[in-house]
Amino acid sequence: MNKHSVIVIIASIVIAGTLVFTALNIYTADQIQLRVTDQEGFRYFKLINDGMISICNPLPFYASFNDFNIIIFYEGNNKGTFSVQGIVLEPNSDITTRGKFRSDSFEEVQYLSLHYDAQFSGTGPIRIDPTKLEIVTEIHTPIIGFIPFSVTNQYSGLEFWEMMNNDSEEYSC
Repeated sequence: MNKHSVIVIIASIVIAGTLVFTALNIYTADQIQLRVTDQEGFRYFKLINDGMISICNPLPFYASFNDFNIIIFYEGNNKGTFSVQGIVLEPNSDITTRGKFRSDSFEEVQYLSLHYDAQFSGTGPIRIDPTKLEIVTEIHTPIIGFIPFSVTNQYSGLEFWEMMNNDSEEYSC
């Protein structure tokens, strides 16, 4: 076998390995599961005050993401973003991480979060339409190391609340 054939074979293996790792990262990004870390349960108010969440990788391979965002929308307007930077998930494990919340209208988000916390937990009356609250999760990971790609999931406020408070078999870690 000549020198050029060896170089082509090695380069092909490196390129294929990079593509496989990228594909697995994207697949894992779509499969991750979220849960609250607090025994008292999930609260939007805790989340916006630089709260902690658990992120689960239920798959048997490593995954890494540039950042993870939970974006709060009310009446279609972005009210703020909870962000976690640089996540590496080991196979079949979860991590507990603290994020940062940023908002241009923090007082409004505080009011909304306290209201929805009371409403969804059943301790407060319904004063604001619960269908106006939407939560979007975004996971950013590069394709082949430099092409930006994001996996986005959208939830109603109540769906996200129930997912974060769910202790069933849906959380695999």
